[in-house]
Amino acid sequence: MRSQKASKRVPRKRTSPKRDKFHPHPRPINLAPPTYISQENRTWMVRANTNATSTLSASINMSQLAGMLGVIATGATTSVFLCDQFRLRRVCAWAPVATAGTPVTVMLKYADDPASNTQSGAPKTVSDTSISFDRPAYVCLEPPKDNTSIFSQWFDSSLTTNVLAVVLPAGTTLDFYFNFIIDDIGVTSAGPTLIAATSGVIYHKAFAAGAATITVVAPLNSI
Repeated sequence: MRSQKASKRVPRKRTSPKRDKFHPHPRPINLAPPTYISQENRTWMVRANTNATSTLSASINMSQLAGMLGVIATGATTSVFLCDQFRLRRVCAWAPVATAGTPVTVMLKYADDPASNTQSGAPKTVSDTSISFDRPAYVCLEPPKDNTSIFSQWFDSSLTTNVLAVVLPAGTTLDFYFNFIIDDIGVTSAGPTLIAATSGVIYHKAFAAGAATITVVAPLNSI
């Protein structure tokens, strides 16, 4: 008598019925113009170098930073600031070693008590020293985590209030990180005096910090 083997049933694949692809209904158009930001908060990083002169205990003010951010030439010697107000989010500096074994020190510091202000925020100083060719002295300064600090707020381009104290060895490279709004509402503020500028051109204005001169890196327009 034959032994009956249990038959194995192979499950059949279920095929789902074909469905039309779902096409969402287009969103209705706005019944009125939507809200928008007319003056965008923009970011910009400007890189600059110092010349071959070391600087000790120099100060940098709001107007100098605004000129480094950008000015528009209105004539050969006149200009207006690219923006009336701006914010300095971060400053970083690299100082190279000139002679092996001879230390170089770079320092960035917020002003203890900015003039003409009723607040200053927590003091903050960053400093670094190097004695080796393969590692420059490096520091990066950001505003204290304090919303009431003047250093975390927006600066006025026309003010000469000192906000930074610096020690910059010869050949220091600096990166300035800005927030700004293009000043296309109202009237622009008068900028620094220029030399042999071309009207309508946007420049980054060099400035002196103690014995050194801080100049933007090419190919940006420097003056």
